[in-house]
Amino acid sequence: MKKSTFDSVMGTRKTLRWRIVVVLLTVALLPLALAGIGSWIVFGRLLEDKSLDQLRTIVENHARAIEFYLLERENLLSIAAETASTQHLGSQAGLSRLLADLNRLTQDGFVDLGLIDADGRHASYVGPYDLMGPNYRDAEWFGEVMASGVYISDVFLGKRQVPHCIVAVRFEEAGHMWILRGTINSRSFDDLVQATTIGGGAEAYIVNREGLYQTTPAQGRLLDEAPRVERLVFRGVRDRRVQHGISTLIQVTTWLNNDRWLLVVQQPLAAVQAPVNRAITAGALVVAVAVVLLIVTTFFATWHLTSRIEKANAEREEMSRAFVRSAKLASIGELATGLAHEINNPLAIISAEETNLSDLLAGEASEPDWRRQALESIARCKAQVQRCGSITGKMLQFGRRQEPRPEPTDIAPRLAEILELMKRRAAVRNVALRSDIEPGLPRALVDPVELEQVLVNLINNAVDAMPAGGEAVTAARRVERGIELSVRDSGTGIPADILDRIFEPFFTTKPAGKGTGLGLSVCYGIVTSWGGSIHAESEPGKGTRILMVLPAEAGTRRKPDTNGTEQSWNPKKEF
Repeated sequence: MKKSTFDSVMGTRKTLRWRIVVVLLTVALLPLALAGIGSWIVFGRLLEDKSLDQLRTIVENHARAIEFYLLERENLLSIAAETASTQHLGSQAGLSRLLADLNRLTQDGFVDLGLIDADGRHASYVGPYDLMGPNYRDAEWFGEVMASGVYISDVFLGKRQVPHCIVAVRFEEAGHMWILRGTINSRSFDDLVQATTIGGGAEAYIVNREGLYQTTPAQGRLLDEAPRVERLVFRGVRDRRVQHGISTLIQVTTWLNNDRWLLVVQQPLAAVQAPVNRAITAGALVVAVAVVLLIVTTFFATWHLTSRIEKANAEREEMSRAFVRSAKLASIGELATGLAHEINNPLAIISAEETNLSDLLAGEASEPDWRRQALESIARCKAQVQRCGSITGKMLQFGRRQEPRPEPTDIAPRLAEILELMKRRAAVRNVALRSDIEPGLPRALVDPVELEQVLVNLINNAVDAMPAGGEAVTAARRVERGIELSVRDSGTGIPADILDRIFEPFFTTKPAGKGTGLGLSVCYGIVTSWGGSIHAESEPGKGTRILMVLPAEAGTRRKPDTNGTEQSWNPKKEF
């Protein structure tokens, strides 16, 4: 095989391998990619919703804890007011012991305590501020507690001008109204509000209905107005996304303290999505490992399969070459009889001329022109010897084994030589061989030796298909795809149910011992190796037509001139 042909075959094999790899990976990875993207979207949203549900649950539980904290301090003051007398509470020592007891129970939950009469004046006070002088009768919290009996105030400055929150309970003793008031420890309350179990940069704080901080925020101070907080009253827990600079926050809110305080817990969206991203990353790693395994498996499988295909192709090519050799041997056997007749004719002429020469030499004195006659006989012998050499040369050429080399070939003279070679065998079968060649055909790109083999096989089949005699016509004409070459007989024809099988190896319609079943399969392999096509048309009782389309040489064909001879013609030169 030539180097260029070898390189072409190797390039084709590499291209085939990569095409198979691309197709297999596309078929495998495309559904996997779609499933991965779909899973990322669907399960990502599910996991994010799950994280938000967990966050809402935490905030709801945290709100209950804060409510319990406030209720505990309210109940402690109520119990103290109901169990202790105003005489005891009105004394500095008694109120100090009560404050100490309450702080022991609440872990320093109160800053101070005060007993206030119905006129708004302190009867006693224990704490770090000097509050015995001021009157609270006009304070908002005083009116609220006198009206409702129990009151937890917003954070306010008050007489002490320090932000604080109070818990106050009203009680009656001996017909007089009293108020026991305690100031909640802001630091412990802030720690409680901010002590969520969310983590991940979460922040918690409380605002009142006016939007003012009731606990110390991460940025800002008590009683500052809180930004980005909706103060609409609602039931349950609500979440929304809030833009904070370049980051997005998830803000979860719920109302508490009789809908007077709004608990706000906010966390960066990235922290909420962190579990989702971890799950997606883990899934992506699993998919990546699967993809790597898939790619490696695909490459190994493809290389294995293509190697098997190459081996099968090599075996098929070797088998095809064996078919060709077998078909050549079969064709040579069939031609042997015809060749024997062809060679016997010139040998008979040579023998007759040899006798004539002997007679001339024997009668040399009586034949004055014997020299001329002897030279003519020798010339005829030479011509017949050349004829024998031509016949045997064609036989050797036909039987020679060589690689196919398609080249521009004139069909008409080749066909004439083959018909001349086979006319005696056909005549024995009472078959007339005729050709119908369209003038001006371009040259076909075929192997001349293989073309002779194909035509001999087809003409032999046509002759064998007409046991009672008939006509075999070999025709050639120009078509759009190249040159149409056909061999038609008027024989018995081929049934439609086996017509598609006639090009199969070892399939034959001839009687046992009359054919090998290789001729048409070899013809099929040869014609397709040129880039042509071959098929059969047949009708039982009317004959068979084997039709081939051969590639034609581009740009040049034969055009008849005005004298009836042929000359080289390039259509491009006329336009």
